[in-house]
Amino acid sequence: MQKVKTILVAGGYGGNNLGDEAQCAETLKILTNRYPNCRIINLTPNIEQSKKLHPEFFHDLASRVALFNQNEFFDLFSIGKSITKIWRVPFFWFKAILVFFNAYLVKFELPTFLLNAKAVKYLVELNDADLFYFCGCGCLTGHTLSRLWDGFVFCKLCEIFDTPVVMSGQTIGLWHNKFNEILAKWAFKSVKIITVRDEEFSLNDLEKIGIKGEHCFATHDDALYCDKSEYKIINDNNYVVVHFHYWGMKRKQREIYIDKINKIVNYIIDNTNYNIVFIPMTPTDTDSFDDYLKKYPNDRIMVYEFNLDFRKIRRVIADSKMCITMKHHPIIFAMGEDVPTIGLYFSHYYKHKNVGALSQYGLEKFSVNLEENGYYEQFMLLFNDILINKEKIISTIKSRKKILNARKEKFLENVDLILK
Repeated sequence: MQKVKTILVAGGYGGNNLGDEAQCAETLKILTNRYPNCRIINLTPNIEQSKKLHPEFFHDLASRVALFNQNEFFDLFSIGKSITKIWRVPFFWFKAILVFFNAYLVKFELPTFLLNAKAVKYLVELNDADLFYFCGCGCLTGHTLSRLWDGFVFCKLCEIFDTPVVMSGQTIGLWHNKFNEILAKWAFKSVKIITVRDEEFSLNDLEKIGIKGEHCFATHDDALYCDKSEYKIINDNNYVVVHFHYWGMKRKQREIYIDKINKIVNYIIDNTNYNIVFIPMTPTDTDSFDDYLKKYPNDRIMVYEFNLDFRKIRRVIADSKMCITMKHHPIIFAMGEDVPTIGLYFSHYYKHKNVGALSQYGLEKFSVNLEENGYYEQFMLLFNDILINKEKIISTIKSRKKILNARKEKFLENVDLILK
């Protein structure tokens, strides 16, 4: 009797991020439809949440919990620069070395050493799998260090087990230091296919560490064609969606950005009849909205309440006139719905993700660096450009999606060959 092939899926989901959940749902749907005879297991740090959001699929623990105890006793995953988190770094790598040693024991069917049951189960699943499918996300950058290192570990484990790894629509790079560059080359050199979700930034950073070739190319973000709600969410036909948040900002910086967002919002309100809908992509996004409305109350602004159904927020974006966003996935939802978009950014990390995403649709010029003195004038020019040339912009989006679709199909055809 022929063995049923197993595909393990991992990504950045399981943490109350709507964009990541949209990627997860779309990936699981594509794999189920394309490989109906395969056993597909979704690896997640939050099994209960993933069961609730994606009930039709099998779920098990991701490495960040199975190996590094995220949010549990002796958490080694939550690495950071603060004194309360920096101590985890040597313990993380000590545990990683222990896990690599045990991987060889599992491979040769020998008893494991100093690992608990959930860690051993994870290693056995990797060893038995026919494919490790790394669902697209923004995990593989120096700005998301713990997730980057976690990615190094499971890619190397798959190499030990001869389990092929493919990466779908990733943001990769911004290594920050030589240590990360060396580890990235060491971990990613055996990955069978690496696809990214920007046109140049990620591929350039991969080439910097010597990883290049026909197996590395750009596709689109996995959430581009995710589902949306069938029902209208906002009882208004004339609004612009706006997203901004505080991720990585200190208190003084937050106040500065609230003022900058206010200038942008006021320009829209003062020069059009559009209303404004603030859209949260994570629960903490609402903190920035609350602070904004305390300082600048306005009857023409409403806040869409956060919930974990990405289909609803996609519908809110789909019914809007325009999208103004500091976060990556509103861009992707908007592109999927042919909604003109202006991306905001304030660091290399956000430029990498947001300008990179817009570049895939030929719209990289529709980006505003909030760090520049002329950000407001730049926004005005771009906003008016969209008002005047909306149909031309939509046509550009549609034509670019055809190209990106062909690239994604090329990626999946390569996956087909691996699973043969």
